[in-house]
Amino acid sequence: MPSTFRTIHVLLILLLWLAGGCASDRPPSGGAADTTPLQVVLSDPEPSALHVATNRIRLTFNHYVTARQLIKALHVTPSVGGYDITIDAKNTVLRLDRPLRQNQTYIITLDKNLRDNRGRTLPAPFTMAFSTGATINNETISGKVINRDCSPATNALLLAFAEHPETAGNGKLLTREPDYFIQADAAGVFSFRHLRAGSYRIIAVNDRNNDLRYNADMEEVGLSSMNLVSTGASDLLFRLSGRNRESQSPPVSRAAATTETGSISGTCVTSGQYVIIEASGSTGMYSTTASRDRKGTFQYSFAELPPGSYIVSAHVPYGNKRPDPKQQWNPGSIDPFQPAEPFGFYPEKVTVRARWTTRNIDITLSRPPGKP
Repeated sequence: MPSTFRTIHVLLILLLWLAGGCASDRPPSGGAADTTPLQVVLSDPEPSALHVATNRIRLTFNHYVTARQLIKALHVTPSVGGYDITIDAKNTVLRLDRPLRQNQTYIITLDKNLRDNRGRTLPAPFTMAFSTGATINNETISGKVINRDCSPATNALLLAFAEHPETAGNGKLLTREPDYFIQADAAGVFSFRHLRAGSYRIIAVNDRNNDLRYNADMEEVGLSSMNLVSTGASDLLFRLSGRNRESQSPPVSRAAATTETGSISGTCVTSGQYVIIEASGSTGMYSTTASRDRKGTFQYSFAELPPGSYIVSAHVPYGNKRPDPKQQWNPGSIDPFQPAEPFGFYPEKVTVRARWTTRNIDITLSRPPGKP
């Protein structure tokens, strides 16, 4: 009898161990590790579904995720109020506390920081939309966010505030919840989809702590060069400004004396009055003012630059007076709201060689405020 009991006990342990092995998200012993990125493979409602009438939203992943990770990463716009999350294996169910509004487009967002239980992340932020009515909002706004040094802003968060009659003018944005938000991808590229047609103030934020908010004391911010951005706009450029503009060193106007120099020349396309061009390299930052030719194109040239690699950028200063070439780019302000000065940059580093002119370094700038 004791022997039989021990046999049954061992069998139970083996069965429990096998059951635990079947439930794990691990490859079979000896197989290669599963490095497939985390993905949403199924949803209910389906993307772009119409006439949705439910108090449950279902998401199915290709890997296991925890409730804690999902609660931090999942967002619904506009807010659906309170809800409960239930996770069963790779399936997630949101049970809403109240019915969805009629004739409303809802956007579900999973931010790119969501991780499964093996640390695998989404390749890009996940978004999907559905509507409780007969139509779904499909307006878009897209562009790119760069850091101060023109590198891609990999942690960029975009906040869009709709221009309503009650918020027209310079209302304080920091006291409002954004109507829409989206994360940029690893290249700093973003695309708002499923927007309601209209005009928006848009802020780009370096979301250092991944809390999907703007923290003025620790995070850089970037503004559009337009006061209001209309749906349908594309190729917008946001440049994140430093938290302390006074600490930034002003550029010098010409290269240090050297017997071996090279040059850069090119054009700028913009509807502004004047353009300041900057070339930033390991030897310093050099600036000049571009002049307009008879065809209305701005021509510029750096005649003497030490050999090396340079980031070449341009901005249109506010005002109608001819600016000092040392004048720095104005990033604008949130409160009171002022758009950033139009800005553009050459997408690749420019190599300067001794006794050589690098030509055709052409830059297209964003539109100045108020321009169509």
